[in-house]
Amino acid sequence: MAEQLSFISCRWPRAKAPKRAEALALIDRVIPWADLEEKLRPFYAADIRRTGRKGYGLKMMIRCWVLAYVWQLSDEGLENFILDSLAAAKFIGTDPWQPRPPSASAYRNFRYAVDRCGAADLRLAIDLAFTSAGLQWRQGMAIEPVFRRASQKSHSTDISDKGRPSHEH
Repeated sequence: MAEQLSFISCRWPRAKAPKRAEALALIDRVIPWADLEEKLRPFYAADIRRTGRKGYGLKMMIRCWVLAYVWQLSDEGLENFILDSLAAAKFIGTDPWQPRPPSASAYRNFRYAVDRCGAADLRLAIDLAFTSAGLQWRQGMAIEPVFRRASQKSHSTDISDKGRPSHEH
């Protein structure tokens, strides 16, 4: 039986794949996921503990860490990035409804575990994976627009005799 698509995962017929989805597919092919899981397993057991609420899977958390590393995201920025991007949600192994993506605090706790195991080694492994695949890369940023209230002076639309707004004189 075919997997049922959620409404949000439907796209226009023959639509071009978004650039972010293409970048994530490339990352998915290049990164040595099994090696990263092997290095991090001794430091993260929230998904296999026998008591309490089960944590997020190690695979999902590693993918979140890679997103944050490649796009230079803060903990809250990562949470928003995943919630705002269907491609990012699929990349970590979730969709907007099931299971819920990790919160900023859950990711922060995982990031502390990564720091304990040696984040520099993991960054090096990622960099080497790209290099050995023949790819050059640099970290990017997911930048959101910043809005602030403009001063009253910039709202002036009084037109002078020369046809320009009065604040341009």
